[in-house]
Amino acid sequence: MAKKKKQKKAGLAKRQAGKQVKKRAVKRKVVSQRPAEKKQMKMSRVKKNLKKLPNLIFESELQEIAFTQEQVQGVMEAHEKTPDQIEAIATPEFMEKLGVQLQTMDQRFALEQDADRGMMVKAMLYFMDQEQAPTYLNQLIVSLFYQALHKIETPEADFGPIELELQIKDYDEKWESYLEEKTAALQEQGEGAETPAFPQEEVEEEAWTASPFEQLLEEFGSYLSSELKMEEEVLEKTQEDAEALFNDYFEEKEITSLEGIRVRKIQNFLEGWFIRNMNPTPEDVESMIGSLSTLVGFLESKEKIAADKCQAIVEYLGNKEAILANL
Repeated sequence: MAKKKKQKKAGLAKRQAGKQVKKRAVKRKVVSQRPAEKKQMKMSRVKKNLKKLPNLIFESELQEIAFTQEQVQGVMEAHEKTPDQIEAIATPEFMEKLGVQLQTMDQRFALEQDADRGMMVKAMLYFMDQEQAPTYLNQLIVSLFYQALHKIETPEADFGPIELELQIKDYDEKWESYLEEKTAALQEQGEGAETPAFPQEEVEEEAWTASPFEQLLEEFGSYLSSELKMEEEVLEKTQEDAEALFNDYFEEKEITSLEGIRVRKIQNFLEGWFIRNMNPTPEDVESMIGSLSTLVGFLESKEKIAADKCQAIVEYLGNKEAILANL
């Protein structure tokens, strides 16, 4: 959604920064509560495909971002141990590129109906999305490193799936103890709190204050997933719209309980705050109306607010033309 070019209010900017830290945890919790699919891939097939995961480096998308010999030589000069070299070469910029390329591969494999390679890509994306996903344990990064190293040490020799498998096995065996040591240290550092994905000094402490509606939003996410069985993209958009109401608008207006949910407040949010701060298109407004209608349905079904209040809000939201006239 397009945003206005003018600077956002300080409070809104801080809250949006703080929300990003919690977003992944909430998303994982919602996904974990989804009912299992009836069709499941056989475990033998899963193991077979994950064993072949390193071979994804030979796909064109990953060859486009492969490490250069100069990059490998640079980290080898700076670090003695291979896991440290791999950790150094996988910069944040590289990790961002890797994520983009994997998403592209996921789309391509879906179009090609290649379930096996698609599963491998999804497995890697899931691994990279974890709070602690060390690069020296990422099989694709390790494989890309050894591919470049092979060109340095034996430039005339072939480096295919067989050579790669042997190299990965050697890496795991040679550095087993050191990898366990590094991983244990990483886990110890991460105990007790999530690591923010942005510099802490840029976000004031108040940005981390929990919203009084945090638990409600988690319940709403579970409702969308488990009861309405929404697709992930629609679910995320609906949650984001609900967060705009509760975590942004209500906080700005110092509303801290569900007693604040009534027709006049919803109208002020939708026809005033939302349009003023978010510069929405008609499609954005219609999407927000749909999200709010779903939210009200949740609040009524769970008896969070009185039925007559819910009905009044539903009637207001049903008059889309009048709401859109404010754009």
